[in-house]
Amino acid sequence: MALRTGKNSEPYSPGVPGDAVRPVTVARAFRALPSAHREILTETVFRERSVNEAAVRLGLSVDEVKARVYHALRALRVALDTPEPGR
Repeated sequence: MALRTGKNSEPYSPGVPGDAVRPVTVARAFRALPSAHREILTETVFRERSVNEAAVRLGLSVDEVKARVYHALRALRVALDTPEPGR
């Protein structure tokens, strides 16, 4: 499972282009995120809500949703690019 950063974009895979990311790796990285990051990514990526829909659902401004998605995706990328302990 690769993370889609937009409805019409290519999947994100860390490391060398073309590398696949195992679903368990993505799940582990996702669970390691702060709850606010998990919440915004759940609404926009996994539930495929638009920024406007997520803003209404979460009671936030559109600009706040955009900022939170940006920061959450950056944090997820860092988590995916960080080697697991013991590896």
